[in-house]
Amino acid sequence: MLFRFSLSGPALAAVLLGLSACNDSPSSRAAATSGAPPFVAADGTPVGAPGGQSVATQATAPTAPSGAPLPDSLHLVSPGQAGRLKLGMSEARLRELVPAARLRATTYQDQGRTLPAYELLDAARPDAPATVLHLMAAPGGGWQVRRIRILDPQYRTAEGIGVGSPFGAARQNLGLTRIRNTPAGLAAVSGEVQMAWVIDPNSLPPRPPENMESADIPPAARITAILLYR
Repeated sequence: MLFRFSLSGPALAAVLLGLSACNDSPSSRAAATSGAPPFVAADGTPVGAPGGQSVATQATAPTAPSGAPLPDSLHLVSPGQAGRLKLGMSEARLRELVPAARLRATTYQDQGRTLPAYELLDAARPDAPATVLHLMAAPGGGWQVRRIRILDPQYRTAEGIGVGSPFGAARQNLGLTRIRNTPAGLAAVSGEVQMAWVIDPNSLPPRPPENMESADIPPAARITAILLYR
């Protein structure tokens, strides 16, 4: 199935192209071995908690086993969930949890249909990249959250992995099912946790994306977006 974004311009078109739920073996997940914390911004600057001192500079900040700083509960990414946002959540529940001022209604395209979506602004950092929530029709009527796209580097997994992290950290800690090419770039899918990682094309070798294998992606290649899906 092909999905195409029409949220904030052509640069975001079709980020979720071809993502399908698939399982990988738990044995494919290995412990992190990198000596450097996997979560830093693309320019090398540690990313901190919203509106506060950089987490990486706080001596008492909790860290993941890999040494990466952990996010606060509102920015913790886990299978099917980002903070309080959950896949399958009804639109009514979403509007109960999030003040209207932080939600911007928009749309996206799916196989020629125009469907509703929301851009969610961060409460403490409204200038941070918006989190995008795609909606779909709910079985009992109304709408529910179908997919979540994260560009904000404040969001991270319990392993400290988020936007700006090296791809190798995601592959080691969260597994890898397949590599999929999209018009927006290469996406690495981890079926076990139902997350996908969009890779910075500038981090990739000069090879057609359709011919790219997992082993071809350098461990230091940067993650530019996290996709949560079912």
